[in-house]
Amino acid sequence: MLRLAEYLRSAELTQAAFAERVGVKQPTVHRWLKGEARPSWRVAERIAVTTGGAVPVAAWAEQPDESAA
Repeated sequence: MLRLAEYLRSAELTQAAFAERVGVKQPTVHRWLKGEARPSWRVAERIAVTTGGAVPVAAWAEQPDESAA
């Protein structure tokens, strides 16, 4: 998840620190960053609030697979 990675870099936050702020464990944040998982809508809302809107809920919407076209 590029937006989250960019936010963590710009805010100088570790995955563990961010995880604590949004109420999840660090491995969960790692899976989000790798694209292996997405947060629930409730957690996505907490992420949006925590990041001041830098990572909006819509950022987690499933992207269409362009290779299928």
